[in-house]
Amino acid sequence: MDDRVSEAGGSTFWKATDEILARPVAVLTFAPGFPRVHDVVTAARAASRLTDPRLTQVFDADDSGEQAYVVSEWVTGETLEDLLIEGPMEPGRAAAFLLEAAEALASAHAAGQAHLCLTPHNLVWTSGGTVKVTGLGVEAVLAGSTSDAPAAEDTQGLGQLLYAALTGHWCGTDGAQLPIAPSGPDGRPVPPGQLRRGMPQDIDEITCRSLHIPTRGAQEPLNAPSAFVAALKKVPRSPLPFVPLGGSTPGVVSRPDNPPHSHSSTSTSPVDPLSHTVPDAGSSRTQRTSAPPRAPRPAPVRHASGGGGGISMPVLAAIAVGVLILVALGGWGLSRMGGGDGGDGSKDKAGTKTSTSAKPTSQKLTIQAPLAYNRGPHPDGAAPSDLGKATDSSKTSYWTTQHYSSATYGGLRSGIGLVLDMGKTVTVSDVKVLMPAGAPGTVELHIGDSPTSSTPQISTGPASGQFELAGKQAKGRYVMLWFTKLPNIGEFKAKVRDVAVYGTE
Repeated sequence: MDDRVSEAGGSTFWKATDEILARPVAVLTFAPGFPRVHDVVTAARAASRLTDPRLTQVFDADDSGEQAYVVSEWVTGETLEDLLIEGPMEPGRAAAFLLEAAEALASAHAAGQAHLCLTPHNLVWTSGGTVKVTGLGVEAVLAGSTSDAPAAEDTQGLGQLLYAALTGHWCGTDGAQLPIAPSGPDGRPVPPGQLRRGMPQDIDEITCRSLHIPTRGAQEPLNAPSAFVAALKKVPRSPLPFVPLGGSTPGVVSRPDNPPHSHSSTSTSPVDPLSHTVPDAGSSRTQRTSAPPRAPRPAPVRHASGGGGGISMPVLAAIAVGVLILVALGGWGLSRMGGGDGGDGSKDKAGTKTSTSAKPTSQKLTIQAPLAYNRGPHPDGAAPSDLGKATDSSKTSYWTTQHYSSATYGGLRSGIGLVLDMGKTVTVSDVKVLMPAGAPGTVELHIGDSPTSSTPQISTGPASGQFELAGKQAKGRYVMLWFTKLPNIGEFKAKVRDVAVYGTE
């Protein structure tokens, strides 16, 4: 056992090492008296007989001894929820992404097994560039989920995942931190095409049929993963390229309620290995590395025949140069007329321009909402809780992460972010942080228009005690404390008592 990742409801999830094959594995153990141990082990053994590589592979499961356990594949990558942080996917790529998941579930249902707990956390774009569905069978038992119509249940789950990929909104009951999808008069989610312009009609209809949302065509609902697969195979799809570790994730576009943003190419902020985007199928053709087409040759200049009727090329060139010189001299003369600089300021005796506007005064800014940037597929169990305690100015309450085996999260992740949503673009002068004293860690200040660690890095701090991070007049809607190295306060964890942002609106 290398590190305890999470613990809930009497079960504990670990990262461990298979010492025989020298590979990381995931291990699930259970507290004494856990009531559903036998059911979990039975479900895991059933899942181990499935051969589709897009389903999490189970290596071992046993409850015959004092300690019951399930050993399975250790999955690394980005969950669907992670991929949708900056906005929904291009429709063709969303269809390709969900087709992979649907085919995997169709193979499971053909073997008599269902998932019943599909959420954006269970669909992963792996670091090896493949789609993976996690938690088959086991999560349903742990959650106590059952269904009289498992095929219809999982088809609805696939529809909810496709809806999220297309719109960036979640229409399920729980299990995601995405914005909730708006509902129509009948209580059902509004069709994806009402949330996003340019939605292909065929993909919109497939989503609605799987979620039993009425459509104009009145086509039959989809009630089996195999039917979902057959429908998606008929629509145009963008390819999901193989992406090795350090490559790119499926393409995303900005949310309708989150305008696109740009980052400076000279930014020194760290870039997550899976945070780039891939152009959609239409634009990717411009990314080829073949030689550009040649420019067309200019038409030859024909000289007039005869005595003085034509003008030679040298004469034409001389005339052009003369015209350019006259234009340049005329512009210089006009700029000298009036003797001023043409601006709103004035010049002192030495000729230096002075500003007439006063510099805005920095003040404490209002934080609209704190968020957690908590990357999967094994999210921090404590980070999404008690977020308001980081900004309530209380002397006794704290926002914390779970504790880890080392300052580098036991190798589980590159960091965890405490994100402050300012509600609009602000100019940040400095950020004051109050944490318990201990062996320093490292926290980076990121400011930008996206709540992820890909926003520009502005400064760093010790992640211990009371300290300030210089905002350097950076502008953005989101201010993130990105903890790359945990402090040691008796245990390795981030613990924030209060954080305040100063600047101008």
